[in-house]
Amino acid sequence: MEEIERALGYTFKDKNLLRLALTHKSATHSNKNCYERLEFLGDAALELAVSKYLFVHFPELSEGELTNIRAAVVCSQTLSKVAEKLNLKNHIIFGKREKMEKFHENKSILADVLEAIFGAIFIESGFDIVEKIIVNLLKPYIQKAVTGKLFYDYKTKLQEIVQREGNKKIVYKDCEIIEKKYFKSELFIEGKKVSEGYGTSKKEAQQDAAYKFLLEMGEQEE
Repeated sequence: MEEIERALGYTFKDKNLLRLALTHKSATHSNKNCYERLEFLGDAALELAVSKYLFVHFPELSEGELTNIRAAVVCSQTLSKVAEKLNLKNHIIFGKREKMEKFHENKSILADVLEAIFGAIFIESGFDIVEKIIVNLLKPYIQKAVTGKLFYDYKTKLQEIVQREGNKKIVYKDCEIIEKKYFKSELFIEGKKVSEGYGTSKKEAQQDAAYKFLLEMGEQEE
């Protein structure tokens, strides 16, 4: 957990609070002993921090533009990227079954845990502290969103690339896993499996699969 604290630039006084923020419900018999309640709080702190930053620093933007930019910044795709840079996936506490399903690779879970950590910091040190941490972590993504460079339609991007190379057949095979809450999507091109993705919906899982293949092809930045 010290690795996470160093990356955040914040040291928890109560280590059990950080541990709770890292605990998936599969590892406990009670929803009160997992990260979900902290995630609820962290989500609210995140939205307020990003909203305030956008309002103060971009007075030329309309309400609609501010709303769209905020949505791109606080979505699970962006948050999971931040979580990956913090190496959260190696610290999340899962039940054995979820580890077998490779849930540590699930972007939605990474995003949820990051929000839970924000919630834990808010509980321990208040909004001003967690606001600074949120802005520090998300400022590069805010800048990209403002300039229109935060792009997440990986399926369309992949389709365009494949069409340029001869219009090969792309197929996504989806299945629902683990208590009907998460989805897995396998990406096939010309009948060959090239990647797989995870998400809380079929659409999100397909986007994740396309993103991973684009990364492998060198067509997408992390």
